[in-house]
Amino acid sequence: MLQNLNNEQRLAVETTDGPLLVLSGAGTGKTRVLTTRIAHILNNHLAMSWQVLALTFTNKAANEMKTRLESFSDGVWYAGDVWCGTFHSICLRILRANAERAGLRRDFIIYGEDDQKNVIKSILTTSTTKTPTEYVEEFSAVKDKGLIALKNTDRLFNAYNAELLRLNAVDFGDIILRVLELFDKNPDILARYQNQFKYILVDEFQDTNNAQMEFLGLLTRDIENPNICCVGDDDQSIYSWRGAEIKHILNFDKTFPNAQIIRLETNYRSTSNILNAANSLIRHNRGRLGKDLRSADASGCGEPVYVLTLPTDRDESRIIADAILRESENDFSRYALLIRAGSLSRIFEEEFASRGIPYKLIGATKFYDRMEIRDVIAYLRLLVYSFDDMSFLRVIAKPRRGFGDKAIATLRASGGCLMDALRTTKLAPKLRAAADEFLSAFDFEWPSMSPRDAAQTLLERTGYMKMWSESKDADAPERLSNIRELITSVISKYATLSEFLEQAALMMTDDNDSNDNPQNNNSVRIMTIHAAKGLEFDTVFLPAWEDGIFPNDKAINEGAIEEERRLAYVAITRARRRCVISNAMMRVVFGSRAYNSPSRFITEMDGKYLDFQGGVPRPSYTAYGNVSRSYDAPAKPRIQKTASLSGKLVSHNELGSGVVIEDAGAILTVAFKSRGIKKVAREYIKIIG
Repeated sequence: MLQNLNNEQRLAVETTDGPLLVLSGAGTGKTRVLTTRIAHILNNHLAMSWQVLALTFTNKAANEMKTRLESFSDGVWYAGDVWCGTFHSICLRILRANAERAGLRRDFIIYGEDDQKNVIKSILTTSTTKTPTEYVEEFSAVKDKGLIALKNTDRLFNAYNAELLRLNAVDFGDIILRVLELFDKNPDILARYQNQFKYILVDEFQDTNNAQMEFLGLLTRDIENPNICCVGDDDQSIYSWRGAEIKHILNFDKTFPNAQIIRLETNYRSTSNILNAANSLIRHNRGRLGKDLRSADASGCGEPVYVLTLPTDRDESRIIADAILRESENDFSRYALLIRAGSLSRIFEEEFASRGIPYKLIGATKFYDRMEIRDVIAYLRLLVYSFDDMSFLRVIAKPRRGFGDKAIATLRASGGCLMDALRTTKLAPKLRAAADEFLSAFDFEWPSMSPRDAAQTLLERTGYMKMWSESKDADAPERLSNIRELITSVISKYATLSEFLEQAALMMTDDNDSNDNPQNNNSVRIMTIHAAKGLEFDTVFLPAWEDGIFPNDKAINEGAIEEERRLAYVAITRARRRCVISNAMMRVVFGSRAYNSPSRFITEMDGKYLDFQGGVPRPSYTAYGNVSRSYDAPAKPRIQKTASLSGKLVSHNELGSGVVIEDAGAILTVAFKSRGIKKVAREYIKIIG
């Protein structure tokens, strides 16, 4: 087991006493280290399997860890007894076991974003400038900050939480927050879990928010030299907008005195030139602990990182499509296009579609976010938890049954849950008949049936399947297919409907959707850089590297460049063999032409690892391949030299007049009177003096 580790990995595995921070760079084998470390602890009888807590950020990562642990156990210990899961799944397990002490009924339900918005709509008594979505984001941000953020909260926030309590529900933020309150108010319960978990391991530690850090702090409070091992990479902390705090990893040795820090710097993914370019970029960040990745591949430096400057975004999409078609040999899965913002995908989608290049847009509607999937889950929740008013409101009109706002208001007036009100409230004959038909659809012996059969029966009895089978909507067949996939491939795996509903609630808030594996199928992947974290591809295209886009204007104006630079570092290190960065001198952004300078991140990288390929594309233009590199002996110019325009007064149709301050052949750097310094193609410039 240990023989397959390098020296730095082995040190991280065998250092089992006291707090440990493992700084694990991109592609350095952090999952192997985590799982091997757990196996090492259990094989050496340092703890029982149920005394190990392993925390991850996605269900996908947790499942991968469990699978690897099973391969290590060899019958000596049972991998299933390890407390391995996301922060939320582990805290939910604790909350279920201690529901009454936490002030909840044990059958509490978990509300997703749609339910949260409906709760907020129901308690708003006056007009407001904020939307329910904005309130959901605001309330979630408060809860992600932990117990300290609950002081001085506003009236609406408190009313929202009171309504959740009345509905016997918690939202996603409550899952951790209520465990913090449970531990804070019940020292005996905290002591029980402190005594149980002899070893705590945390994956992707750089992504922890304050509530998650408080959870770790409580589990290790008053314990001298706690055995907590956190694995992460400060250079890949890119989720501050989701509440992640990089200070947690930067201050690890202050939070846990006597902590050891081990750096994993051997990369098993990328070539030396790609890693060296990324290293030279991230060194410009001040807020980091510091490390340098080195390639495990001793065969050579590999290709340089190519940098293309193109006249327009159309040229950019065309050049990238040319390169893929020329080299793909019908294996398109080797390529990924990583963009800073989703709005940048359109021009590449159009180009790929017109050229017959198969592509898949990652980050489109996820499986659990699809309307029909949420409808089915709402129906099943109402079957299992008849008090669930939010699910009732979602499905009562699917299919239509004549229950409008007036009828719902009549049901609400009863004061009880809506399902009970539907049974007892006096209604007009037509509505009464519809109500009885709806209620009878739930009246069958579902507890004695398999979850799959119960789900199928309910959807048929309520008319939901019939609604889609008779629908004339173009996407109705796909929706039916998704429902069947949910029933036959997902629900059928669970022992009970309650177990499925709990897992579904966690999946609906998970960023990794197991039903959408971006490394399946033969197609080019188009995704945001955030969505690409943890993935790798042979060739990665990084378009639109221009100031104002990447880094974006908000980061530039607010002085938040370091996270944008970390995002650029993540983007480059997704590439195994080839990385191509491009920028356009003119790009259409939201219908308007923009003239932005190349990204500052390009000039921050050490030029000896780059190959700059500027100029207007010609038929023989290759984008990369047999071309000179910046660190080779000077080659013949790629374009014919013309008389220098430096110092000349010139004009541009849209940018106005200016002075050429640098002439690089096809590309001129011009100081425009009204638009500042811009790089433009020579062919768009007119000499006026």
